[in-house]
Amino acid sequence: MGTPWRGSWRGWLAVLALWAVAAIASAQPLALPSVALGAAQQAQRDPYDPTGFHAPSLSLSRLVQGDPVPARVLSGEFDNRFEAVSGQQVWAPKGGPAWWRVVVNEDVDAAVAPQLTIDRPSRREIELWRPGDELPLRRAIYGPDIDLNHSTRMIVFPLPKGLHKGDTLYLRMLAADLMQSRVEIEPLAMVQREDMMHVGLRSVVLTAMGVVAVLAFGFWIGLRERGYAYLGLTLILQILTLTSDGGEMRVVPWLNEIAPDARTNIVLNTAAVLASIRFLIFFLGLRATQPRISRLLDWCSYSLGGLILVTLFRTWKYSALFGNLNLLVVVALILYATVVAVWRRQREAYFLLLAWLPLMALLVVLVGANHQWWPEFSWLEYTFPVGLAFGGLGLLLGLTSKLQQLRRDRDTANRLATYDSLTGAMTRAAISQSLRSAVESAHRSHRPLSVVFFDIDHFKRINDEHGHRVGDETLRIVALRTRNRLRAYDLFGRYGGDEVLVVLADTYLRDAVRVAEHLRDSVSGSPLSIDGRLLPVSLSLGVAELLPNETPEQLLERADAALYASKSAGRDRVTAHGAETAPEVVS
Repeated sequence: MGTPWRGSWRGWLAVLALWAVAAIASAQPLALPSVALGAAQQAQRDPYDPTGFHAPSLSLSRLVQGDPVPARVLSGEFDNRFEAVSGQQVWAPKGGPAWWRVVVNEDVDAAVAPQLTIDRPSRREIELWRPGDELPLRRAIYGPDIDLNHSTRMIVFPLPKGLHKGDTLYLRMLAADLMQSRVEIEPLAMVQREDMMHVGLRSVVLTAMGVVAVLAFGFWIGLRERGYAYLGLTLILQILTLTSDGGEMRVVPWLNEIAPDARTNIVLNTAAVLASIRFLIFFLGLRATQPRISRLLDWCSYSLGGLILVTLFRTWKYSALFGNLNLLVVVALILYATVVAVWRRQREAYFLLLAWLPLMALLVVLVGANHQWWPEFSWLEYTFPVGLAFGGLGLLLGLTSKLQQLRRDRDTANRLATYDSLTGAMTRAAISQSLRSAVESAHRSHRPLSVVFFDIDHFKRINDEHGHRVGDETLRIVALRTRNRLRAYDLFGRYGGDEVLVVLADTYLRDAVRVAEHLRDSVSGSPLSIDGRLLPVSLSLGVAELLPNETPEQLLERADAALYASKSAGRDRVTAHGAETAPEVVS
């Protein structure tokens, strides 16, 4: 098959470089660096310039049990039941509320327009009581409490009066998962800048995935290759999953109603995995190359399909765990199948290994973090979507490369079926089909058509006296000499053994006879040089012109009869078979 990287390694280096740059850039914190300013600079600084802002330290504590009436919490009745936690992370048990107390350990100037921010807002509903508030501020990225003044990167609460050291904020959180969210106080300008960075990166990633998906569906429509449809469907479902989790679906009213439902996330994620399985089975050709792995992936598909059906009716307590365990099994099976395919030097396996190996690693890390099997990593928020986009692009390139190889193999097979490997002439099947098409065209257009049928005189004697290798070389040289005397659009085919058929379109009988004379002279005019010996060779030729309503078979019978007449008349001559019943020797 050759080196699998041939013709594509430069493109792959570019894709990998872009993937690495985007992943590294997305993993960097969006917050601006803190710069120490002197007193004079502090006095002159624009109050909305976030440069040099020092985030105040916060002390967090969590109400261990219960969901008391807010007025009782605000009155301090439950202060002794709050337990301090380290760090600035908040969370809530699935399906139940959690109360948090946030104490500010430093003054926060109102001039910087401070904002309380809580990241990872997906499927969270948060209420905030600021000092002096009787009613809470409610925020969520879906539902009636959405705040369209900010991106979906964080839930943002304004603190217009600033804060004094020792002030207390109370949070009440409802969450659909156990993921932790970081609480910080930032100036409005910094929040807006982070919003712009977030929206820009998400737009680039989602647009890239959308473009690749559109290209995949376009190739599927144009080429009718179902692999493109699988890839396009996988990317579309991944886009829907990302926009559901990330909150972009809130701009569409009816999606804003269903996106917060935990079942939406489960159905979309599971459907995306199902589409990925079908694509990867097709992409690696597992049905034929690794049937056992293919069957195991089918069983995973049935299991995930059952999860979707159950989720459509009710939320199962262990839906997320069941789906993620299936996903990890799928990742392991695909990784194994890819390694085996690479070992067998399947070209497409190299694309899959490079495009999805980093993505599968990120996926495993993300699943483990969701179930708190290991710590969370903030860089996953952007690195995983970037990995999806570049993984989709890499697989599109890989699928295109695979189809190009399949087409090259098909073209090679067609050529082997169409052309004789020894002489370069068309095979009997190919020349017969071409003759049939030429006859039909000649009848429709009422244009002339003639054929020349010839063979090598005493060819059996050449084989018997000099051996089959010399006989083969004789055939090759005769084919080369005669083909060089024909027009580019004339058809030339080996009909069987040493018999050759030439189809001359737009040619009357008299002109075809002249062509046949040139063919005879090209061979008999000078002996063939084979292995240092000069071998005299001659041709016997029969010519016939197509008659009205004549079939290809009848035309060939008359040309064959003319060839037989040439042999009977002493060989090394041309015989024409016109409308008359008997062939006429013309040379």
